[in-house]
Amino acid sequence: MNSFIIAWNVVKRTMGHRKGILLHFVIPVAVVSFLVAFFGQSPNGITEVAYMNADQGHVGSHLIRELQRNSGFRFTEAGKPEDLKEAVTSRKVQAALLIPEGFTESLRRGERMSVQQWELSATESTLSLRLTVGQIIEQVKVAEHMLAAAGASPGELENALLEMEKHRVQSKITDYRLYANPALHLITGFLILFMMGLVHTAVAGILEDRKGMTMARMYAAPVRSFEIAFGNFLGSFLLGIIQVVVVVLVTRYVVGFDYGVGLLPHLLVLACFLLAVMGLASSVAGAMRNVENVSALNAMVITPTCMLGGCFWPIGIMPEFLQKLAHFVPQSWAIDAMNRLASGGSIPGIALHLGVLLLFAVVLLGLGSVILKPNET
Repeated sequence: MNSFIIAWNVVKRTMGHRKGILLHFVIPVAVVSFLVAFFGQSPNGITEVAYMNADQGHVGSHLIRELQRNSGFRFTEAGKPEDLKEAVTSRKVQAALLIPEGFTESLRRGERMSVQQWELSATESTLSLRLTVGQIIEQVKVAEHMLAAAGASPGELENALLEMEKHRVQSKITDYRLYANPALHLITGFLILFMMGLVHTAVAGILEDRKGMTMARMYAAPVRSFEIAFGNFLGSFLLGIIQVVVVVLVTRYVVGFDYGVGLLPHLLVLACFLLAVMGLASSVAGAMRNVENVSALNAMVITPTCMLGGCFWPIGIMPEFLQKLAHFVPQSWAIDAMNRLASGGSIPGIALHLGVLLLFAVVLLGLGSVILKPNET
């Protein structure tokens, strides 16, 4: 009962003013939504492409018809090259293509001439478009070479290209979506970073109570150190749950980002990670004795563990010894669990990850309650 009273006071102290609401709810929602808007495009989304075919021959028309068969692209014809550049710079399209004048004749004479492509930034879709254009041009070159070797007339190339467009033999691709959205890692990492910010809030609150003798007065009453530690743990956990639910619901149903993970498994993983984070806050607060040391918490605990846990980059690109050290921070287990779920996994498949996160919480909370010493200022 004492722990619940302490927890409720922690919630009121944080959410009872504008600064707490802005810091723990408004800013995380805004930043994660910003990341979703710029990096959260689904891999299966439609890529808008503007094009202009200045070629008077049949190769340019063949190239456009072949590209339009790809369901991942939507093509819009432009009237002049300036319109292509304007469409790209104004972000109306992701890429633009210009087939130059005399492209067919230059290709027939063996001259080097390429299709111009513009994009503001190279993405998976724009690189795929560039590779597809190159592949179609190479197929036309091979057909032209074979017809020339057989002594066929130049006009027969157009008939050959029309036969190629019929695609009498086709392959069927079944996409089971057994992969994670490339933006999931970055968005989850920043959400975890904001959740780690609650560690700073919890530690600062505990140290302020110790400095102001509030914790000593509680300890003078029939309240044990474990109840004090658990009360601060529970209050910060409730704040974290509210933060997670708000951010996840807004990014899912307002911004429209597809995590590739069900809502309940998503919240379960983040809740288990939050328990580990609050256990970390309890142990760090118990070890610190001065309020002035809170400013060093970000540099000593939050930022290094987030970097080691893969919040900003994949763990696989780090040296091998750092990959092994990453197993000792809860961030790596939470991010790996999310990636496994997004790749077609299930709750039983991440049972080890959830168990490790809960073990972090129990061990760190126990350590914090032992070293808390509420009667010390």
